[in-house]
Amino acid sequence: MNEYPSVEVNLTSLVTPVGAHWEQNDRLREEFPVYWNTYGNGYWVLTRAEEIREASQNPAVFSNHSIVATDPNPAYRFLPSFVDPPQHMKYRKPLNRWFSPPAVAALVPQLRECAATTMQEFAADGHTDYVNSFGDHFPVRVFLTSMGLPLEHAAFLVSCVRRMSGARSGSPDHVARMMGAWADIAAFWTVLLADRHANPLDPDIDFVTHMTEATIDGHPFADDEIIDTLVTLTLGSLDTLKGQFGWCIYHFATHPEDRQRIIDDPNLIPNAVEEIMRAYPIVGMARKLTQDIEFHGCPMKKDDMLFLNLPSATRDPREFPDADKVIIDRSPNRHMAFGASEHRCVGSHLARAEMIIALEEWHRAIPHYRLGVDEPLMELGSQIALVSLPLVWDV
Repeated sequence: MNEYPSVEVNLTSLVTPVGAHWEQNDRLREEFPVYWNTYGNGYWVLTRAEEIREASQNPAVFSNHSIVATDPNPAYRFLPSFVDPPQHMKYRKPLNRWFSPPAVAALVPQLRECAATTMQEFAADGHTDYVNSFGDHFPVRVFLTSMGLPLEHAAFLVSCVRRMSGARSGSPDHVARMMGAWADIAAFWTVLLADRHANPLDPDIDFVTHMTEATIDGHPFADDEIIDTLVTLTLGSLDTLKGQFGWCIYHFATHPEDRQRIIDDPNLIPNAVEEIMRAYPIVGMARKLTQDIEFHGCPMKKDDMLFLNLPSATRDPREFPDADKVIIDRSPNRHMAFGASEHRCVGSHLARAEMIIALEEWHRAIPHYRLGVDEPLMELGSQIALVSLPLVWDV
């Protein structure tokens, strides 16, 4: 291990100027294709797209038994994320149909209504902090709509997201707050699942009922498997979308020439969404080694953790010309923001639709806006997120 560079990079509690994290990633990627991060208990980090794609597609060696680099033996369980092939696709099968392109297309009118309704709550004010307005409320409303649940649960889930989002520093108080929110989300689904067992709804409309009727290897899913899946979907659908769309709004607030282009030609928006996910990537993923291996000359040991630095891979100049520049009509754009294996985000089609519709409705209601402060606040944790994005516009 001593033959390989050791670097301490705290990915869990670092507050930085906007852009500094990606600049650091870019520098480390060009210096080291792999390095040992001494933070916490230590773990390997892959920085380049080709090697990350190769490791992602070799689950026999780089397993999903843990997906958090600093937590090799988690006490919690994300389903289907923690399951390796071939069982993984069996757990994922009932989710795939629900989040397929045709299913998402059928939701588009409701998603547009969610976006427009959320915009109406602050568009006439001339100012907002995106994080605490649109960022909190729009993803929650879409999530409930996609799950076939009433919006009366929105306030509860918004409160949970705020506690989860504000707990990235790693301090004991913040961790306790995060775990409290996690427990509340699990309790919410536990109560709802019991109700669906007693009073099932239409399984083509209500996701929880759908899961009670799903099977794996010929047997119904156990309740704890359903609840773990529901918690995973909740966490992945809310805070992640809030974070990624925040970078969309940040980019267009600080690049009025790009904003004018999508105003003049909304057909550019789908490509712009892909490019912002590539240039402002927010989530990486870890794997746990099942055996000793020499990977591209680097000796890794069984039970070592390996961080697949997707935010570095999507900005790799070996894959993307002018990788550090945002080119909103870039094509092709084979980024890995959603992953690079069969574990890629099950909700990717819904997430894309949310961001496209949100950009359309935002710029219909507020076409011209700017930062309300010199620099918003950026924080690192489970994702690279803006914790404050004040915006102003003329009314």
